[in-house]
Amino acid sequence: MRFCPKCGSLMRVKGSKMVCLKCGYTDSEVERVVLKESISHHNDKTIVADGEIIEGRVAVALCPRCGSTRAILLNKKKKLYKCFTCNLIYTID
Repeated sequence: MRFCPKCGSLMRVKGSKMVCLKCGYTDSEVERVVLKESISHHNDKTIVADGEIIEGRVAVALCPRCGSTRAILLNKKKKLYKCFTCNLIYTID
């Protein structure tokens, strides 16, 4: 990650140059950044509910389609859930 020497803003790669989005400063020395996400599964649980085995990050979230409160958390940042009853994938605002 590089910052602009003129204004201090974050510089981004555009083509074969680094460009400051705020002041337009360019530099021919390109720095590539690779973003990686790792998911820890130490919070995952196996729960038996109503005779069904639920594996994954179990959450209590009201499904807008069927009204079930059992869901699996698919993405914590986007608040993305999958209903265990009707398989609807939904978000909660």
